Amino acid sequence: MMFRPTALGALLFSIALLAFAGIGPARAADSDAADSSLPSLEGLYYDWSLYEMQENGNRVCYLSSGLERSSDAVPRRRPAVVLVTNRPAEGKKANVSVNAGFPYEDGGTVLMSIGRKQFHLIVSGGTAWAEDSDDLQIIAAIRGGSTLVVTGRMKSGPTTTDTFSLKGFPQAYAAIVKECPPAR
Repeated sequence: MMFRPTALGALLFSIALLAFAGIGPARAADSDAADSSLPSLEGLYYDWSLYEMQENGNRVCYLSSGLERSSDAVPRRRPAVVLVTNRPAEGKKANVSVNAGFPYEDGGTVLMSIGRKQFHLIVSGGTAWAEDSDDLQIIAAIRGGSTLVVTGRMKSGPTTTDTFSLKGFPQAYAAIVKECPPAR
């Protein structure tokens, strides 16, 4: 079931295009971007959007939500997004990551809070990634939460606290599970 998009919904497609370059390790290792297609918007669910694309000949789907507010104004900051990615050909689902729009401190840890639940994400290539063993726990917390707060130290900069809306996530997650399930 698709919902009427908010004003943020129209902006998310542009945000995702800018942020997607850092979404996955396969992208970082692949210097030949000609084999990858641009993401296509598949659905809007309040503050979350569903995208699909081809990467190295394989289907990749992801959910994206943009920054609601931040504790600091960061000069030259790109759009910040929280992503939940499914890679069916690899059997991967619900990989949670945060692209803050600036690189996090190398070797640092980023704290993700959803209500009273807290998760430590690992910084790799400037993006914060959930441990594989935490992904489904994070998804469960997100489904029952209203906001997601991410706190991390910017490379050569301050610690920032960013807040993302979770409105529409349960519907968006149901859509990605239906439209882009991992191969069995």
